[in-house]
Amino acid sequence: MNLQQLRYVRALVEEKSFVAAAARCSVTQPTLSNGIAQLETELGQRIFRRTTRSLSLTPVGERLLPAVLETLKSFDKIKELASQARPGQRCVHVGFSPVVGIAQAEESLRAFRKKCPDVEIVYREGNLQAISESLKSGDLDLVMAPLNLEACQLSNCVYRLLCSEPLMFVPKKSDATRWRNRTQVRLDEIAEDTFVLVPNVCGLTQVTRQHFEKASLRLRRYPGEASSYATVEEWAGLSLGSAILPASKVANGMNGVDPIAIVENGKPLTIDYYALGKPNTASPAVFAELWSMLQQFNPVVAAAKNPDADYVLDWAV
Repeated sequence: MNLQQLRYVRALVEEKSFVAAAARCSVTQPTLSNGIAQLETELGQRIFRRTTRSLSLTPVGERLLPAVLETLKSFDKIKELASQARPGQRCVHVGFSPVVGIAQAEESLRAFRKKCPDVEIVYREGNLQAISESLKSGDLDLVMAPLNLEACQLSNCVYRLLCSEPLMFVPKKSDATRWRNRTQVRLDEIAEDTFVLVPNVCGLTQVTRQHFEKASLRLRRYPGEASSYATVEEWAGLSLGSAILPASKVANGMNGVDPIAIVENGKPLTIDYYALGKPNTASPAVFAELWSMLQQFNPVVAAAKNPDADYVLDWAV
């Protein structure tokens, strides 16, 4: 029995799906399934009742769950106390979504690096679920991502808007003539296009879907899926579908037409990048300095939001 197996149990109970639980734990589904099977073998009892349509705890699993959750909570507490016992620690761990990228992460922390050159910044790029879980479990101090704040399940964290980046429409190559010389386009003008999307792991697909839903428009998806935002423009170049990308992630004129700014009600449509964090591996003093520098970060576009506001999340874990 090990802590990772107990984390699998917690993820399965909360997600009610092997696929979703595996994604949350940043492992493959077979790895998670094998971990649960090994735990059940060691205990000599079934923890989960599995059918083709549902997943639920057995009576034994229901009796064990409080102890599992308490064990994981105690482990997190040990890590927290150990962190507090190292006040001189000069290191901070930062996770970011691929759509944010290392360049944006470095730019956001440039002032902190300048003021605290002796503090090591350790970066981790990962999908939204993975880095959020790492912040929750105490492995990261800061996350930078296009967060869905309404869906966050992280307690005792502070967060703020880092910047808002314009979203661009990249027409498929076969439609280049139709869109040439356009500098702006509304969502309703492109709603009939089919769009190449990526797995909902970096946040871009989630943001795109939310914009279409807010405008009461149907998002028409290409039946396939690109592996990441970095290849979407290439797919558009093959006329498999159009694309929507942050301005910093497109190459001008790659498909015979420059990317076109998307506007709604006369304002740029944007993707918002947030910083979310709490002192886990970093000492409270180092984290306080980090957050102070982030408060001074000057966003490129504020997009009708207040970049100077800090917020405290107080949702139940």
